[in-house]
Amino acid sequence: MKKFRILGIIAILVMIANITFNFEDGWSSFLEGYHEGARSYKSVPDNLYRVSLEVKPLESIANDSIFNQVAEQKVPYQISEITTYAQPSPWIILVMIISALSMFAFIFGFYFFIRFLFEVSKRNVFCEANVWRIRFFVYSYTAIIVSMELFAWIAGGAAIAQTQIPGYQIIDHAEASPAWLPVIMMIILAECFVIGVRMKEEQDLTI
Repeated sequence: MKKFRILGIIAILVMIANITFNFEDGWSSFLEGYHEGARSYKSVPDNLYRVSLEVKPLESIANDSIFNQVAEQKVPYQISEITTYAQPSPWIILVMIISALSMFAFIFGFYFFIRFLFEVSKRNVFCEANVWRIRFFVYSYTAIIVSMELFAWIAGGAAIAQTQIPGYQIIDHAEASPAWLPVIMMIILAECFVIGVRMKEEQDLTI
C-alpha cells in the first residue's frame, strides 16, 4: 500500500499541476479577449463570440511575400489561421450554463477522487461509496469535455457559415479539440471498477 500511496500523491500532484496550467492558459486567453474587447467594444456587439478558423488559400491566388532579413530577399507566406467574431445560435447560452455547472460539479468530483484514493490506501477498496465517488469524478470531468466541444462546435459552425474571406477557403474551426481517448479510457476503467465491486458483492452473498 505504500507504493499506492506514493502513486496516489503523484496522481494528485499531476492533476493539480494540469488544472493550474489549464487555468493559467484559460485566464491568459480570457484577459487577452477582455482587453481586445475593451479596445473594440464600440465595433463588436455583445452577442458576438471570438472564434479561430483554419483557412487555406485558393490555388488560383498567388502567394503573398514578406522580406526575410537573414536571406535578404522576399519569401512567400500563407495564412493558415484567422480570428474573427460570429453570432452563434441561442443554444450557446445553454451550453455555457452546462459548462459552468460541470465545472462546479468537478470541484466536488476532485474531492471525491482524493477520498477514493484515501479509502483505497486504508484497504477499503470494493465498497459502494467508492463506486459513486469514482463515477462522480469521471463523469463530471466528461461533462466538462463535452460542453467544451459543444461550445466550439456551435460557435465554430456559426463562424464558418457567416465568414467569407476573398482568396481563401475556410476548412474548419481552429478551437483546441479535447483528447477523447483518455476520457474514454477513464470511463471504461471506472465501469470496470464498478463491475468488480458488483462481483465482490455477489461473492459475499454466496459465502
